[in-house]
Parts: sequence; C-alpha cells; structure tokens
Amino acid sequence: MNYVYYKDPKGNFGDDLNGWLWPKLFGMGKEKDPDVFLGIGSILFDGSPLFRDLAARRKIVFGTGVRPVHRIFPLDGSWDIRFLRGPLSAYAFNNQFPYIADAAYAIRLLPDFNRFLHMPKKYKVSVIPYFKSVPFFDWESLCSRLGFNYISPRSEKGVEHTLAEIAASQYVIAEAMHGAILADALRVPWHRFLLSTPHTEGSGVSEFKWMDWLAAVNLYNINATTVKLYRKSFLHEKIKSLSCNRISAEFLVPGMVKSELMKMLQGVTEFYLSEDEVVRRIDSKIFGQADLLRRERSMDTSLFITTR
Repeated sequence: MNYVYYKDPKGNFGDDLNGWLWPKLFGMGKEKDPDVFLGIGSILFDGSPLFRDLAARRKIVFGTGVRPVHRIFPLDGSWDIRFLRGPLSAYAFNNQFPYIADAAYAIRLLPDFNRFLHMPKKYKVSVIPYFKSVPFFDWESLCSRLGFNYISPRSEKGVEHTLAEIAASQYVIAEAMHGAILADALRVPWHRFLLSTPHTEGSGVSEFKWMDWLAAVNLYNINATTVKLYRKSFLHEKIKSLSCNRISAEFLVPGMVKSELMKMLQGVTEFYLSEDEVVRRIDSKIFGQADLLRRERSMDTSLFITTR
C-alpha cells in the first residue's frame, strides 16, 4: 500500500508516525502501489491536495480524522472507510461509518510495544508544544528553567526517540494532540495547553479534532491551560473605530507571553488518562481491523499483540 499523509518539511511527530508505524504493521509501502492507505492525521476534507491525483485509486481509511470545512466531503466507490477517529468525524459522514479512536493507538499492536510501556521513568514532567509553536520561544531553555523535560514535536532524532521520551515521563503537558494521544496510549497522564493553535491551526480545527479524539476515549469536560499568544494594544479600540471594525490590532509581546506561559505551565496540577477498559476495547477493535486488512493482503498476522 502507498501510505499517504501530510509531510511537513521540518517534521511533525504526529504526521511522521505514519511513516514509522504502518510499515511495521503492514509492510513497506510504495508510491506506485494501487491501494492508498490513510492513517494518522486530520486530512479528510474536500479539496485536500493529498488526494488530488488519487481519484481512481482505492483509498483505505484507517482511523483518520475529518478536518472541518464548509463543504461536504465527496465520496465515491474508491473510498474504503474501515473506521474513523471519533464520533465527530463519523457525524461528518452522516454516521455511515464506524469510529474507534485515533489510528495512533495501533502502536499498541507492535510486538515491541512493551519495551516502551515499561520504560524506566527519567522525567517528572515533559512538555510537547505544537510544531508550529516551536519558532516562538527557546523551548529547551524555557523547560529547563521550569525543571521540565522538553520533547520536540519536530522529532529531529526520529519518531522512536520521541516515543521513548514520552514513555520515560511521569507526566506530559502537550499542545501537540498526538503528544497527548501517544502519552495516553503509553499510559502516561497528560494535560493539554493551548498557545499558537488558535492562530496557526485555527480554533475551529483544533477544538474539533481534540473533541473528536477525547469523545472516542470517553473523556469529557477536561480542563486545559490557555496562554494568549497575541495581546491587544492601547491602539486596538481606536483602530477598530477608525476602520469601522474592519481592522483589529493585536500584537505578540514575547517577553510577556513567555512569562505567562512559564507561570501557567508551572501551575498545572490536573492530568488525565483514559480508563484501562476503554483502551482495551480500542486495542481489540483496532486489532480486528488490522488483522482483517492483513488477511485480505495475505500477510502473516502471528506477530500481532492481541491482549495487554
């Protein structure tokens, strides 16, 4: 199968999991393979450039999420939707297809997953920002001053290193959703914070995908830590008035934001984890879907981990 996913030029842990995980479960993919496999990512939306040249090819959807836009996602016979990320993604398709959870939970099927699950803890707290928040601050220095471990969402040292860093943490504070998802899969309690995502990703997109995942793992009404990235200056109301509300003047004041960010991160005391029974249910359902797909492709299923 040809594994299709978003690739950021500088790397992004959540997306890059695709290139590391699926070959381990389903074999090496080739660009010219007739079937396309879609896994981790919020990439199901009308007009996605990822599907532009794939109209005639079979597209297998395995735990992928919808990205909310104001157009209906067109489906035809080339789409083979096995399961979606969560109930909001399912609702976008009029509940025609089942949901289980984010495809990243499939990491728990790997034969060597226990190596990560039982990794000795080296860090009390680790912080994983959203990959588009990286340029705003020196995160290594910021986390060091707080006594926290910094985990780069760029995964410069590879996906496996990032997974090991999450597994070696007692707690994770994550702006990157897949930082929280992998912490949950690795049974590491996590807390969500927001900094740049309302601006770099869009608040509607960010909230949709987090709520989609959280509902799938039966977590509701969690508390998150919000740090405002842009602030209104004393000119804000004057500019709005002169422009008849067409222009809003907000500015990034790095020193002020950094100070508040450090204070807010240091004040995090609530951490979350989905229930073991919920994760066992996810394991069972994703195993069933992966096993079916491998059998259809006449692949050996003996290496799958069936229970945990």
